[in-house]
Amino acid sequence: MADITLRPFGMDDPTSLTRWYQEDRDGIESVMGVTIPDDLASTMAFNLLLEKQNRGTAIFRMVYRDDHPIGFALVTYLSRDDRSGLASCYVAKDQRRYSLEVLRTSERIAKQMGFCGFLLAVDPRNTRALNLWKRLGYKVPKHLTLVKEFS
Repeated sequence: MADITLRPFGMDDPTSLTRWYQEDRDGIESVMGVTIPDDLASTMAFNLLLEKQNRGTAIFRMVYRDDHPIGFALVTYLSRDDRSGLASCYVAKDQRRYSLEVLRTSERIAKQMGFCGFLLAVDPRNTRALNLWKRLGYKVPKHLTLVKEFS
């Protein structure tokens, strides 16, 4: 079995993030929740997440299989009261066979950090991801979440 670890963002990791964006723009955009038109915008989006982590409003970890980066785990909208947040995870296309193990490892570490639970946002058309999360015990709520963007 592969050794899956979560590590702080390191000096060599920007190369992986750029490569994953170039190879799987749709996947990165799905996790990030926004349209990312080019490499520069991708770098800026990840820098924003790292900035949020520095402010204590997000947690960003690189996912490694043995010594190779294969994705990232992310928690945003952190609630300090009940240690919950909006969880996201990206696993590179050619490493998706490790997705379940990545999610289990991420949950184990989150529990060790004192998290009590997560909310998820999944595109309902992404049945593979939806089924994977359900397999881990996540449930679709009976109430809709409505969103409005101000322009």
